[in-house]
Amino acid sequence: MGARHAPIQGRYAGGMEVTPYLGGAATSSVTRQAAKGAPVFNRLALPGEPNVAEGDWDGKTVWDVVVLGGGPAGAAAASHCARHGLETLLIERKRLPRDKVCTGMLMGPWAHDVIGSEFGSVPDDILVAPKYLTGHQIHVAGTTPVAFPWRTPLAWRKDLDGWLVEKAMARGARLWQGARVLSVAEDSETYRLRVARGRETRVSLSARFLIGAEGAASPLRKTLFPELKVRYSTPLRECYEGSLALDADYIHWFFPKQRPRPRFNVNHKGDAFVIEGSGIPELRPDILRTLSEYGFSAAHTPQLRDGCLIALLHAELTSGRFRPARGNAMLVGDAGGLILPITFEGIGTALYSGRLAGEAILAAIATNRSAAELYLKELPPVIHTIDRLVKLEAGVSQSAERGPAALAEALCSAYQETAVVG
Repeated sequence: MGARHAPIQGRYAGGMEVTPYLGGAATSSVTRQAAKGAPVFNRLALPGEPNVAEGDWDGKTVWDVVVLGGGPAGAAAASHCARHGLETLLIERKRLPRDKVCTGMLMGPWAHDVIGSEFGSVPDDILVAPKYLTGHQIHVAGTTPVAFPWRTPLAWRKDLDGWLVEKAMARGARLWQGARVLSVAEDSETYRLRVARGRETRVSLSARFLIGAEGAASPLRKTLFPELKVRYSTPLRECYEGSLALDADYIHWFFPKQRPRPRFNVNHKGDAFVIEGSGIPELRPDILRTLSEYGFSAAHTPQLRDGCLIALLHAELTSGRFRPARGNAMLVGDAGGLILPITFEGIGTALYSGRLAGEAILAAIATNRSAAELYLKELPPVIHTIDRLVKLEAGVSQSAERGPAALAEALCSAYQETAVVG
């Protein structure tokens, strides 16, 4: 395992019971509401281990790799490790398929490359109509919308994540879903985990390598870096039945205040349309006024309302104050703050960093070096891209002083830059 590190302290330490996505951020304002007659968001049922959380367990307690979190980052890491012969356990707190606030766009080369190499082509039935977006439209109040073309596969995250995990399982990864990590301890050779499986079962595990892919509120990040202060953004999502008079082949970004923030976006998915954004509560009157010309009214009632967290760690990452790995433990995707500025899309960076973590583990085994050292050595392309986009975003903010048309053009260029990368 390399050099011995100080005992882990924090949310996972000392047998403390931990529920991911709580603690460290105010989540009471992020609500979820599901109504009868809601659009079909639950199409995919994950095969393999439907009752794993209720005790369908073969007694195995020693693993090469344990991955925490069954999103794109965790699935990519688990797939890469398992297909290279490592005994890999993927632990997901919820039962799959599960909701996740996200546009579901597979935008750029990082996403397409990792999916192609690790998982193969995304099946057509995993995508949701229109299945492939034609591009992005930028709507700044007071000027004509502008657009750029960018063909983009589109999915509900529960369907995409379920398929990715299924493929990782086909590579040899084992899945425990509905399971919670209660504690993590570290000694000179392994990480020791205490896991709750169902209401009664408590299981002790050990692993040489540990990957945190639990999302923005990652308990493992809090455990590895207890002194790190994290700010959060809280995007909301509202799903409505029907459609608006907006081109369904585009995702639409709206800037009603003639500034880059706050904003909201609208896209169509099957027989539903979705409104998302961190500024929804603040922008409620603007949303109603802006979308009224497209057929939206106060009579529309969301059939699903939920939210998530975004860890705002760009400054810490680009300055080097936060390096998302330690020893043989690594943080990937949102857990590591690896989300793109400007659009705050994260699937591409999640997939890419998840595969990097898997590659680092293989290299660590071959060279007897720490996985963190090797992971951090390969992470600069992501960090440099984040830094470049942060600076580009600052320039976009300055363009607002030149009027709505200049802002729209600057936003269009900046959003295209994020599509080219992620």
